[in-house]
Amino acid sequence: MSFEKEKTWKLPKDNAAKISEISKALPLNPKIISALINRNIDTAEKAAGFLHGGIESLHNPFLFTDMQKAVDRIRKAVDLREQILVYGDRDVDGVTAVNVIVNTIRISGGNVHWYVPADEGYGIHKDILTKYASGNVKLLITVDCGISAASEIEYAKNLGMDVIVTDHHEPPYEGIPEAYAVINPKICDSKYPFRDLAGCAIALKTAQALMYTFMRSYNKDILVCFASKSGSDFSGEYLHVKNDLEIEKKTFASASEIKQIVKNSFKIYTNSAEVKEFFVKSDALLKDKMEIVAADGKIKDAASLLHACKVNRFKNDGQIKDFFDDNLDLCALGTIADSMPLTDENRIIVKEGIKLIISNPNAKPGLGLIIEDAVASKNIPGITARTISWNITPVLNSSGRMGRGMLSAQLLMTNDSFQAKNLYADIVKLNADRRGLQSENIEQFKNLLKEQCDSEKDKVIIVNASNLEHGVTGIVASQMAKVYFKPVFLLITDGNEATGAARSAEGFDIIAALESVKDILVKYGGHSQAAGFTVEHSKIAEFKKRITEYAEKNYTPSDSAESVMIDGELKISDINADFCRQIDIMEPFGMANPRPVFCIKGVSVTEMSVFGNKGEHLKFKISQQGSRNVQAVFWNGAHFSDMLRSEDSVDIAFQLELSGKSEKEFVQLNITDVKPAY
Repeated sequence: MSFEKEKTWKLPKDNAAKISEISKALPLNPKIISALINRNIDTAEKAAGFLHGGIESLHNPFLFTDMQKAVDRIRKAVDLREQILVYGDRDVDGVTAVNVIVNTIRISGGNVHWYVPADEGYGIHKDILTKYASGNVKLLITVDCGISAASEIEYAKNLGMDVIVTDHHEPPYEGIPEAYAVINPKICDSKYPFRDLAGCAIALKTAQALMYTFMRSYNKDILVCFASKSGSDFSGEYLHVKNDLEIEKKTFASASEIKQIVKNSFKIYTNSAEVKEFFVKSDALLKDKMEIVAADGKIKDAASLLHACKVNRFKNDGQIKDFFDDNLDLCALGTIADSMPLTDENRIIVKEGIKLIISNPNAKPGLGLIIEDAVASKNIPGITARTISWNITPVLNSSGRMGRGMLSAQLLMTNDSFQAKNLYADIVKLNADRRGLQSENIEQFKNLLKEQCDSEKDKVIIVNASNLEHGVTGIVASQMAKVYFKPVFLLITDGNEATGAARSAEGFDIIAALESVKDILVKYGGHSQAAGFTVEHSKIAEFKKRITEYAEKNYTPSDSAESVMIDGELKISDINADFCRQIDIMEPFGMANPRPVFCIKGVSVTEMSVFGNKGEHLKFKISQQGSRNVQAVFWNGAHFSDMLRSEDSVDIAFQLELSGKSEKEFVQLNITDVKPAY
């Protein structure tokens, strides 16, 4: 007997051949390898990169269009002691981005100011630009905003500012603003290999490129020469490199073919002492230019030699290490807070950033206070991406939602413990106010939804409210999107305009939808899954009509809400603490890398009880054909209790985790779905 529509379980394909191939290179449990394959990590090379890739695997920041132009302009401002303004957004992604750029410019000796919007809301505001222009600001750097601010950027230029835009939001269809430089992986013709970076990560890449400008090798010609002896001569291939970017690749049959480029290079990296000796003998001036990179079995060509040079530099250059140690923890916070997919560079940033937080939680006094209060005091066993998402970023986000985003930026920036305590006390109060406002707005929007929408039939949910405070509309929209599995547009009317927040569902591009009605919008911005917008009050009815029509034509709801993706089938005998720890090698878990979901078929349920303030959760034990009992928890699953009591055996889908601490540690199954055993 089942009380609701039964979900479809999608089990993995037979991947035995791939599992066998990967297991030869990596000593992993086949169930873990299967989970990796389900995430399209289907070769040993991909798996090794996913599990073990570090900061040396981050992409070159100079792959961004305009990056060299941008950092040369910042460096000029630093050297000339020009006034610089860093202008950010007020959410966690924005304030961490502000911190990264401001801290790096300050360390470089620059004269930098920063601003995070308060009650005036998202985006760049002309009155703020006027204020800073009167203070002789000559360079404006936007972080996590600016890509849709063509008018404001033109205004800044007329005030005498050069403008560098660093942003990760979708560019408007009419094109990017005419700024001095634009750093965004989503712009047309971008050659940057990963487009889903958070705003703070783009700030990190910009700051990293700025640090390059202080290296002696910046913008110099480097030769990477991979050669083998051929009689008394050498042959092989070389890369002509500048700022770690390949300019030219050629093979050579004799040393004389590359003699001139060797002489003209600022530095030559080679793979053997014999090669170095050969060139030095022909020209002693090359002695100080040539450096041998330790050869190993993986260095088989010039490209792998270049990678080895990069790895060596990341390991041995203290300046690079200090830079990432100062900033990766911030970028982990911003990336998680903005729900970026934890793949490619995002995975590295979050993984390495969490390591830094764990190793030195008090490196930034303000962050240390949040960790102590929100994590340690709640007896949470460790800091993970989920811990940050549930317990840290909501606190940091609260000040921005309540119109005082500068508090969180200051909290993360200060090195003064006393100031950090005062700032944190203010944020704690704002967080309490935010919770109250959030509860009030959720209740109001739920009531209005019943009046304004048909939650069963409508493809998108559009609700307009008035007499509500702004600040939490985005988080309320997120919660409603999760409840109804539909795109949600929430508006609050204030005077002649309504300010809105939109959150998406799988398969619906919010920016494309807003683009279709841009002629009636005052402004809009964001990315495919989350956006903000403003519309005149008189145009709200037309907005609803046209967005609804757009959805009817362009949106087919995904069946993912009615399905459960299964990573593998287990038996109770497979479940133990060691297997749980093996799963954790796939951390950090989050968007695009969810914790694996397994299933067990034909289990018996015993010792069932409900718990929670409203009796909304279930706790029970399961066994399988006389096996030992294992504890299971079904969060918000109390409505399954009748079905569980009535069935002799059931199939369960679940995620595994270790609960408790040290000697009291135990395995717990967090149930995601239950169905009768067939």
